[in-house]
Amino acid sequence: MFKTIKIIIALIVIAIILFIISKPDGSQKIKIGVIAPLTGARADAGEYTKNALELAEKKINKSNSKYKVDFIIEDSRYEAQTAVSALRKLIDFDKVNFIIGPYGSSEVMAAGPIAEKSKVLMLVTGAQSPDITNLGDYIFRIIHNSDQEAPIFAKFVSSKMKSNTLHFLALNTAITDPYIKLFKPVLESQGKQVGLIEKFDPKANDFRAELTKLKKQEPTDIFLIITPKQGAVLLKQARDIGVKAQFYNIGVEGPELLTQSNGTSEGLLYPYSYDNASSEESVREFYNSYMSIFGSEPDTIAANVYDAAQLIHLCIENVGLNVGSVKKCLYDTKDYHGVGGTFSIDSNGDTLKEIFIKTIKDGKFVRYEK
Repeated sequence: MFKTIKIIIALIVIAIILFIISKPDGSQKIKIGVIAPLTGARADAGEYTKNALELAEKKINKSNSKYKVDFIIEDSRYEAQTAVSALRKLIDFDKVNFIIGPYGSSEVMAAGPIAEKSKVLMLVTGAQSPDITNLGDYIFRIIHNSDQEAPIFAKFVSSKMKSNTLHFLALNTAITDPYIKLFKPVLESQGKQVGLIEKFDPKANDFRAELTKLKKQEPTDIFLIITPKQGAVLLKQARDIGVKAQFYNIGVEGPELLTQSNGTSEGLLYPYSYDNASSEESVREFYNSYMSIFGSEPDTIAANVYDAAQLIHLCIENVGLNVGSVKKCLYDTKDYHGVGGTFSIDSNGDTLKEIFIKTIKDGKFVRYEK
């Protein structure tokens, strides 16, 4: 009898020792879902996302924190319905309660209501449509939204225009109509007007028909809502067709704009909130690590994804895994010094950031100076 008890005790002790050896820091692994366009028209954003997560995982899991992270990444292909399928897989199969993404506004508008109904926290890092603000209490975003950006940029654009008419060439996605709706009244208050609005498919790679139509208007100023890769193609085609205008774009950066535009992207103007030249220690550490490992500069998506991962982890570290408690922690975020800039989260779950103007000068993305 006593011998049996001793054996049982010995087995329990061995099991405890093995558990301690296997998890020497006593930490718990948490699963965080990620929805990103690993393929498709915005595969560049997916690449930035993966790279940022690699850095975040390394930083978190090498720390002495109670919780380690395991990112489960699903491909949205920059498609709304694919993003929905990815979300359902993460919720129903992987049983995650915290999700970073999706990337695009159309994706978020499709997936957001499901996350809200499931009471799963979603941190959006790239979608700026103002309609996302009203998706619900569980939807947050780390990027500033169009409500903040469009009025500021509209005033700037109106001051730069060479005529009274601004034409639009834009993706046919959930960002375009709300953005123009916010942009137009401010532009008109400055004595300017919106001309043609030409929309194209998110997968389009030929814009000569739209540019030819626009050329008949003798445009001096053209606003793009377009991806970096598409932008490079469009700007080259504009030059070939003979469209000579000042081009503006929403705040997207990508190496394709520099490497594939054959110099036609020079002088492009756009709004931004990520300052990779900031002297803040966290910004410099992230930038230098990214450059060292991946050999290229991070953009705002990389910075926002990194901040989203760190912020989720920080809240879990402080309040535990209860979703309601983590949600409250996110709402309480004030003056967070992230690698994408210092920001607070308002009562709608939106991030408030400083917005400034950038341009392409001498083949580089730089702050605009008059």
